[in-house]
Amino acid sequence: MLKEELVKRSPVRVLEKTIHGGVGKGNLGVITARKGVGKTACLAHLAIDTLLRDGKVLHISFADDPHHVESWYRHIFDELADSYKLENAFDVFENVIPNRLIIHFKQLDITFDQIRSHIQQVEGGIGFRPDMIIVDGRDFEVMTEETLSGWKEFAANQDAAAWFAAVLHRHNLQLDEKGIPAPVNRLSDLFSVIIMLEPRPDYIEMKLLKDHDNTASDKLHLKLDPRTLLICNHRV
Repeated sequence: MLKEELVKRSPVRVLEKTIHGGVGKGNLGVITARKGVGKTACLAHLAIDTLLRDGKVLHISFADDPHHVESWYRHIFDELADSYKLENAFDVFENVIPNRLIIHFKQLDITFDQIRSHIQQVEGGIGFRPDMIIVDGRDFEVMTEETLSGWKEFAANQDAAAWFAAVLHRHNLQLDEKGIPAPVNRLSDLFSVIIMLEPRPDYIEMKLLKDHDNTASDKLHLKLDPRTLLICNHRV
């Protein structure tokens, strides 16, 4: 299969159609789940889809180091290439991966202003402007409305869509009246799209909890394959 056909048949097209064209430039989306369920894999799949469409991705990690992040991209790409029998997979990967920029922050107490300043300095130095921003490993237990608003403004200034990963409360699932779990529910007004990963016996269900200002149906008809960690079509 050629790269263009892979993009056309990608389950990410189902996601985009369901959420009315995607998260949208200047908007925020979040994938939330318990630790170890597959948030980073989902984000990597979304990022690779953007890269395969000749877009640019800024991946900001507050947890995994750059080498670990790179291994996620390599794993997801290899699984995609194998599943779709992608032609010239090595060349395709080598051609698209320069459009990905990974920035890793080790400091837990770093402020958003410091984060933004460093990113802008790095981007300015290499002339990089992303179409998608991935933010992984930020603690939503301490995320404030002011900080998340700063991220939203940053995405708008970059003319990019931004996806976050958020860890659910470990011991009990606390839902608000809209069915959105803590800790992201107190910040839900700032997110355009909210997706929760829910483990099932044989797969991981992707549940759509917020779809812009539309009434969200949790039936996204997508799942995460626990073996490959790819987003897949799923009819139930």
